[in-house]
Amino acid sequence: MPGLTVSEKNHWKDRLAKRIDKKLEAVAAEDPHLLDRVKREARERALQSLGLADFQQELDQIERDEKQLDQQKARLERQMLAHLRGVPADSVDIIHTSYMDREVDQAVERRRSVHEEELMADSEIGRRILNLCREKDSLLDSVWLASSPRQIKALWSKVAELLGDEQTQLQRDALAIDPVEE
Repeated sequence: MPGLTVSEKNHWKDRLAKRIDKKLEAVAAEDPHLLDRVKREARERALQSLGLADFQQELDQIERDEKQLDQQKARLERQMLAHLRGVPADSVDIIHTSYMDREVDQAVERRRSVHEEELMADSEIGRRILNLCREKDSLLDSVWLASSPRQIKALWSKVAELLGDEQTQLQRDALAIDPVEE
């Protein structure tokens, strides 16, 4: 019997990923505020560990001040425009935008994800979510391993050993499946 085609392997990876997504939703629902709490605390830890917390506090204060000034400015602009148009001020809308420096934002995001994993590992539900996410991230490898010949499975195991990588449960299970004879 021939092995699976690339399309078939991708199909099964997608199907299995959907099942994992459903389970992730169910597990996350057991503590609905866990993910938001972890993201918030992980960002705070990222800022702290990067030495940016004081800068962020100052930036937050400036943003609050800017917001207040923007509101005052918008009110005055709205009143001026309303006066020119001869309409009530609350019928005029002015849009404002702001953004954070990209490089700092990216550094904080990378560090936040590290701290997020640490925080998730502190709870049983978080550990289950992390495990499911790892399985999902490596799902294509698992599908390929399950349908690979003995030589590829042996090489995969040797590379994992060389790199000191811990294999997921699905990868271990896939390696244990007897190869399909072609």
